[in-house]
Amino acid sequence: MADKIRVVHYINQFFAGMGGEETASVGISVEEKPVGPGLGLQKELGSDYQIVATIICGDNTIAENTDEILAEFDKIIRKYDAQLFVAGPGFNAGRYGIGCGAATAYVTEQMKIPAVTALYSENPGTDLYKDRCYILQTINNAAGMRKALPFLASFAKRLVAGEPIGSGKKELYHGSGPAIEINYSIPASKRGVDMLLAKYYGKPFRTEVMMPNHEEIPLPVLSKPLSEARIAIVTDGGLVPKGNPDHMVPTNSKTFNHYPISEGDRLIPGDYEVSHQGYNNAFVNADPNRLVPVDAALDLKKKGKIGDLLSFYYTTAGVMTPMEMGKKFGEGIAQDLHDHNVDAVILTST
Repeated sequence: MADKIRVVHYINQFFAGMGGEETASVGISVEEKPVGPGLGLQKELGSDYQIVATIICGDNTIAENTDEILAEFDKIIRKYDAQLFVAGPGFNAGRYGIGCGAATAYVTEQMKIPAVTALYSENPGTDLYKDRCYILQTINNAAGMRKALPFLASFAKRLVAGEPIGSGKKELYHGSGPAIEINYSIPASKRGVDMLLAKYYGKPFRTEVMMPNHEEIPLPVLSKPLSEARIAIVTDGGLVPKGNPDHMVPTNSKTFNHYPISEGDRLIPGDYEVSHQGYNNAFVNADPNRLVPVDAALDLKKKGKIGDLLSFYYTTAGVMTPMEMGKKFGEGIAQDLHDHNVDAVILTST
């Protein structure tokens, strides 16, 4: 009979049944059996796998002494000759999520052992470690345990078997996953052809250029005819009134602003300027309607193609603005649009 795959599982004090915040500073302990969610994980892994050790560590302990605790994890994992490491799942528990991400990244990068965890998208551990290890997607609380454990087990077994792992969008993990180790002694042309052949024949491979794994945004559906819809204009091209009254920065934006659309059938050149360093804005300075198309929108309103145009536009400078800040802007603008009964948006860029 073949030997079983040896698994080390990490959980926090809460899932080990030790208590909550009052025990969050307990040190490391080891149980040579599945504990807490490890019981379900063992069942999902099946008879060919055995959880030989469960590492238990308080959330405060690992969050406040990460490097020292990971060194202890290293010793334990080597002691039990682990062939697979699983952390959590940690859902949206902040310090636990940091522990899960840090441990999984360490085992992946330093120990070269298959490793995986599972966290909610807004867990701080997700942001910190999603591009260094596999962090599967979960809901935000432990009510999702029954779905998370089969997902974890199935993905973990694929890692052990060396099966090809696709993109995060396809496989439902956050970020790009662990970094690729590239052998630069092999010419890029040969590496590319080798990857193409591996893909063609269904063999394991990973692209050297991982695409960002952005969240899926549901496609909105207009609930009324366009001829009855109220339209707003939003731009990331940095159009502001002359003199830039709110001192909007031209890169790495910290805010968005909205400004009234002056009376008339178009924006007047000379009344506006551009605060944005990412493109040649001479054409927009000459005619601001080419970025914020008030003239075209009012013409559509006059012809009955749209119902109405919101009397002000929203603006920010998109260049070098971090994704999370852009998401914050989007949520703020969307709420304001909702408050003003806007049905649809013309979003212009550069």
